[in-house]
Amino acid sequence: MRIKHLFCIVIVLPLISGCVESQNFTALENRVTAMEMENNRQFSKQKQRSDEIVLKLQQDLENLEKKIGHSHNFSQEEYAELQYNIQTFKENFQRLEGLIQEINFKFEKYSQKDMEGLGKQLEQLDHAISKNYEKVIRLEKYMGFEPTITKDPSKNQEIQKNSGEQTEQELYAFAKKLFDDGEKENARIQFENFINKYPDSDNADNARFWIADSYYSEKWFEKAILEYQKVLEKYPGSNKMAAARLKQGYAFAELGEKANARLILKELLKKHPDSNEAQYAQKKLKTLK
Repeated sequence: MRIKHLFCIVIVLPLISGCVESQNFTALENRVTAMEMENNRQFSKQKQRSDEIVLKLQQDLENLEKKIGHSHNFSQEEYAELQYNIQTFKENFQRLEGLIQEINFKFEKYSQKDMEGLGKQLEQLDHAISKNYEKVIRLEKYMGFEPTITKDPSKNQEIQKNSGEQTEQELYAFAKKLFDDGEKENARIQFENFINKYPDSDNADNARFWIADSYYSEKWFEKAILEYQKVLEKYPGSNKMAAARLKQGYAFAELGEKANARLILKELLKKHPDSNEAQYAQKKLKTLK
């Protein structure tokens, strides 16, 4: 009877353990979804604010254009005021460009789908800013003002190549270079493009791993864990299996979930006992007691 009871425990425990692990991943997905919903709300507020500022500046700029167009004779005071107004317009448009960059930085934790929508909206806003900035430059030249040294908002940093024109190896190398250069958001976009375009590539697992690592480096550990899990589930033969488990364990530890961290790291020791990652896992386990 006791043997039968023990046998039942042996059978049931793995099932319970697996169930708990699945629940934890579901909880992480819910947390990520909640974060993305909050990001959406914050972005809407920022976008509305930016649109209002652009509209107000555009109206003021049109009034200034009319004023200049209706009169060619200005007093010295009026001339100085116009020069000041034009300079102010340039500075305001630069601030708006800075605001767009800030929005990009804050919301680079968006999902790929959300990032596409966000990118289109910001592109429209950036186009409006650039168009009005060019008007200011033309007015500055028309009035004969000495041009001030400022950053042109229309000249944002662009992706060096069109990914659609790159070969498999070129696209992967380009995405990895972005990653190595610290451009995590752009790297993620290019790695996702690579996976979508070359799903059967030998580097598809590496691309997914670097996507996970980019989130880890930004301390968005929930998202990193989910991306590392994709490596484990979709690429069981990958040479990144041990590394994915190690970083996943680290990420759980960073979130204060020591039990999950121990579970993952022990699984690493069991499945990859001779790997370099196993040595790091053993050291990390000692700190999780």
